Amino acid sequence: MKMKIFLLFSLLFFSPCFAQLMPGPIIDDDNRITFSICAPEAQEVKVINLSDSAALGAAEYQMAVDADGKWSVTTKSCRAGLHYYELSIDGARVADPASPLYFGWGKWTSCVEVPDKELDFYLPRSVPHGDVRMHWYQSSTTATARKCLVYTPPEYDQNVTQRYPVLYLQHGAGESELGWTMQGKANFIFDNLIADGRAKPMLIVMDSGYAARPNAENPHRPRGDENVFAELLIQELIPMIDSQFRTLADRNHRAIAGLSMGGGQALRIGLTNPELFASVATFSGAGRFDPDTAFDGVFKDAVAFNSTYRLFFIGCGTLEGNRFTSMKELHELLTERGIRNAWSAPVGSHEWQVWRVHLYELAQLLFN
Repeated sequence: MKMKIFLLFSLLFFSPCFAQLMPGPIIDDDNRITFSICAPEAQEVKVINLSDSAALGAAEYQMAVDADGKWSVTTKSCRAGLHYYELSIDGARVADPASPLYFGWGKWTSCVEVPDKELDFYLPRSVPHGDVRMHWYQSSTTATARKCLVYTPPEYDQNVTQRYPVLYLQHGAGESELGWTMQGKANFIFDNLIADGRAKPMLIVMDSGYAARPNAENPHRPRGDENVFAELLIQELIPMIDSQFRTLADRNHRAIAGLSMGGGQALRIGLTNPELFASVATFSGAGRFDPDTAFDGVFKDAVAFNSTYRLFFIGCGTLEGNRFTSMKELHELLTERGIRNAWSAPVGSHEWQVWRVHLYELAQLLFN
């Protein structure tokens, strides 16, 4: 057995393609991507698209191998944005070793960023930059050490008497508190908007939407009553942020938003705790529900709703199928009833490029 392993590693290390540094995904002017990997002993290698098939042009691509053991394939034209993918090597699903990893799909997953020729608001510019701080705390709700990320605007450490509104911003299922910074580029979106005078300087708090009750069956992905994130946010996170950062600690200067799973959390928490939040936003995070009874009947009285909430924001990608249909219907129904709401519908599916647009649009409306 030891000899077999030695021979396999010898074949790999002395393979001509292994001596080359694999370049990672290469994107041409037509948004076609060339993927490559050195796997001289493999019999079959494929690129597996983890987004909708249109994102990378197909659900999967069969790679071809050359004499040196280098596998490669060039895709069809791909949609702009950040897309998750994996490699399948003889049936084993693995990350691309030449590609950046992001926490999505419940694990560290390969992503490829296809440049958008029309949108650049999320790219780093030569403007003052805020900080993204990793803030650890001990949670009594979960009986664990947890961390949240806190974006502070560029002026935060210089203007030490200034207090700021706060946006609590939640990720989607299978992702983490890192998502809105790593995949969403929230810090660059706000840096750019603040520099242009199009968004108020604010704090952004990004915590994990998974908060397991002690002794939960699945502490990493708690479901149902075992996920006590709402309790943690209300009883621990908000008081901690207000005590340790210079916030404007009142409902008019506090907002909650999220994507997909986090969008559902934003609705449930924001619409049932009006004493805490005056602004609520959901991105791809609402299904069909009865507006007369849902969320303690908050939508039943338009006058009361409009006097309670300064901003209610609904967003969904146009390619999200039934989800888009139901969220558009919700927007139209609420508008018919006289309930003020902002609607965002960029082209795209259940993906980060859509949610970046939502955040960009939301940021310009918050606290104004």
